[in-house]
Amino acid sequence: MTFELRETTLHGHRVSYRLAGSGPPIVLIHGVTSSSANWEIVGPALARHHTVLAPDLIGHGQSAKPSGDYSMGAFASGLRDLLVALGIGPATLVGHSLGGGVAMQFAYQFPERSQRLALV
Repeated sequence: MTFELRETTLHGHRVSYRLAGSGPPIVLIHGVTSSSANWEIVGPALARHHTVLAPDLIGHGQSAKPSGDYSMGAFASGLRDLLVALGIGPATLVGHSLGGGVAMQFAYQFPERSQRLALV
């Protein structure tokens, strides 16, 4: 199963992400100074039974690195916008390091879009 990097544009900025599989959605959120590449091994395995999304957060990986807001709230809102753009409904959120903070903020801001929360 391929878990290749893709791109879209949100609010005028390039957002890179990996997407594979079908089924209940899982969002894998990387840590600081990292990228979706951290999930290259586990993503395809999870994608056997789930829709798996692993974004490069703004300012990380192959996503744009604009000047601006890099707060937890901004990351969470950007993640929500990506999910909406890709047509992905409520998801299980898995966050590593900084990604854990983003996942918690996302669950707080958007409880209707959050099914479960796992912190690594």
